[in-house]
Amino acid sequence: MGEIALTLALPRGLHLAALVSTFGTLAFAVLVAPDGMRPRLMRLVRLSAMSALATGGLWFAVQAATFAGTWNLWDAVPDTALYTRFGQALCLRFVLLFAVLRLTAVPRHGPILAFLPAGIALGMQGLIGHAGAAEGNAAIGLIAGEALHLIAAGAWIGALAPLLIALRTLPPHEARLACERFSPVGLAAVLVIAATAFLQAATLIGGLPGLLGTPYGRTALIKLALFLGMLSFAIWNRLSLTDRLEDADPAHARRLLFLSVSAETLGGVLVMLSAGVLASLPPGAHQDPVWPFPWRFSLAALDDPDLRREVALALLAVGTAIGAVAAAAIVRRGGLVALLLAVPLLVWQTPSLGLLLVDAYPSSFRTSPTGFSVTSIVRGQAVYAANCIACHGATGQGNGPAAAGLRIKPADLTAGHLWDHTDGDLFWWLSDGIEAPDGGSSMPGFATAVAEDDRWSAIDFIRTLNAGAAMRDVGSWAHAIPAPDLPIACDGTTAERLRDLRGRFVRIAAAGPDDPNPTAPPPDAVVLRLDRTTGRTPPHGGCASASADAWDAYAAIAGTEPAAMTGTNFLVDPIGWLREARSADRAADWNDPAMLHKLCETLLTQPVGAAIGGIHVHGQ
Repeated sequence: MGEIALTLALPRGLHLAALVSTFGTLAFAVLVAPDGMRPRLMRLVRLSAMSALATGGLWFAVQAATFAGTWNLWDAVPDTALYTRFGQALCLRFVLLFAVLRLTAVPRHGPILAFLPAGIALGMQGLIGHAGAAEGNAAIGLIAGEALHLIAAGAWIGALAPLLIALRTLPPHEARLACERFSPVGLAAVLVIAATAFLQAATLIGGLPGLLGTPYGRTALIKLALFLGMLSFAIWNRLSLTDRLEDADPAHARRLLFLSVSAETLGGVLVMLSAGVLASLPPGAHQDPVWPFPWRFSLAALDDPDLRREVALALLAVGTAIGAVAAAAIVRRGGLVALLLAVPLLVWQTPSLGLLLVDAYPSSFRTSPTGFSVTSIVRGQAVYAANCIACHGATGQGNGPAAAGLRIKPADLTAGHLWDHTDGDLFWWLSDGIEAPDGGSSMPGFATAVAEDDRWSAIDFIRTLNAGAAMRDVGSWAHAIPAPDLPIACDGTTAERLRDLRGRFVRIAAAGPDDPNPTAPPPDAVVLRLDRTTGRTPPHGGCASASADAWDAYAAIAGTEPAAMTGTNFLVDPIGWLREARSADRAADWNDPAMLHKLCETLLTQPVGAAIGGIHVHGQ
């Protein structure tokens, strides 16, 4: 975490903690506290609101200086306040906090009147965080989710300080009643926090790789651990300590409960600080994760029937062992028998579950930034020719001119198992090389010799080379592969790239310079004319390629030479996957709109799953 991010995270976290305290204290005063406590609680509300103003002002100043790139606050602060969403939202929050300070002075109904502006001030945090930076429906969902998340956090975490005051000042009976009235409020808050945290995590963290492999994800794990710790104290407080307040030794019970709630409160403060750090870090979904383990989960072994049976047997044995132990624990008998059954089963079959793990590298979950485009494929072809063809050969089968003199035969890049490896795996090998079984090197790394973008492009070409070999050998692609993206010019639509046509089938027809435009497709498809040159007028209602690289890239993926591509047709489904390719002598069938429409309907009933190797339809 950089120095600037840390400088922003501290006042941001303290400001958020003060806001939570302001709202939580008001919630406690309105929903839980006896009337006699309210004057003292209003003093805490005013102290919290003033702290929120002070820390918010500090955060505002530091953020304004960061935006402006200067510590001349006379210029930076007005510009930030007037011309940025952050400044406008924070200024509105300051107005709401001043309203809270004024309303808390109103006799009798002050807490109720101040409750609404305090809730709005807290809930609008999403407007100035990661949620506010999103677009469309995703932004609305994230902002609403974060508002509910913070309001629930305020109702629980922010109410802990008032609860401590109640435990310190109220008689045992009233203290117990306060704890019991607070319980449903806390339970509802915890449920809302958990639900909204899941929504935010699904959008911002980036799955398990983002959780374990990015600073954002690891900070989220710390926040989760703190939350679970707080929840443990809360459960102990409600189910055990609260009932002891009217036992024979209420003073001892009060001390224990006070210490437990104090620990819960400390956890809440740390949660707020970690939230400030999270808000200052880029989301894990927007970062390249660095995978921390030497292995990762994979279902590739299940393609082999024998290994599939072995894994199924292992899962059955482990399930039986766990079930036996659980049953013994429930009925409170037969524990020794269950252990005697479970231990041998686990020792015998657990190693077989290792078949679901494969080697992994720090870059295993990185995704290619190229967009799998025709430009990157042709660029990768040049990188392959300059650095790889001597060993792997022109066809990628490991039969290049230098292969005969190598101790270990180069990998066959046309083999099916290429798709068992993620783009990140391939990138690691291209960058750092491959270690031989005896500890030497079976392939050198190219991190210093080939630029990073070129290495990613080489991966796109290797995928294309593999797909073309399968099409050439068996007449179909053995693994799902997206249609390489390319710029297009269209008649009657504003689409500028192939990906802009998502939602409809696309018939890509490779045409010669004198060929007429392809026959108009059925209403559920778009025709895209592919030429060796650019600048062709698109067909009526259709599109034409606007990239000189498109012809060579699609020839490679069809497994044919560019000179023999004329007349080849491709069909792309509405998600962007390549579904079929037909050579010139078979493509005439698609000139019949009724026949093409029937094929499209059939393909819609046979959707393509995610590709094994991790390659995906970019832009989705």
